[in-house]
Amino acid sequence: MATNAVVLACANPVPEIWPDVARNAGAQIVATGRSDFPNQVNNSLVFPGLFRGVLDVRARTISNRMAIAAAEELVAAAREKGLSPDRLLPSMDDWTAAARVAAATGVAAVTEGLALNPLDRDELERRARDAIGQSRASVERLIEAGLIAAVPRPHTI
Repeated sequence: MATNAVVLACANPVPEIWPDVARNAGAQIVATGRSDFPNQVNNSLVFPGLFRGVLDVRARTISNRMAIAAAEELVAAAREKGLSPDRLLPSMDDWTAAARVAAATGVAAVTEGLALNPLDRDELERRARDAIGQSRASVERLIEAGLIAAVPRPHTI
């Protein structure tokens, strides 16, 4: 393996190469699709926010520009938290990233003329935060009532 390689081993549940093996072979950055290792790369980082933004502006389609806006917003959120070899993207439990992705996606749809309900970025992010916050509160009430089991937080190495 080349020195300082970047390895994206995203097959689930068993990655193509285990992170410790990749690092021992010279990888500088390793990402997997698993939540029990740093750098989880998973489409669920994008889709909740992307779909929220699409629905809020009632976009007629999802364009490449909208998908790129979602990706760029994930990068911006990650940079604000501080990038490192073990932190390339927001974590799965950073629900504020989904609200930001929703806003960026909706704005891109409006800019491209694809939105039937054009909204500005602040309104899109507020709506996404409200919707996500209500969903999280509902889940917490169900857990407290014993109606659903809490999912243990994954450990990281």
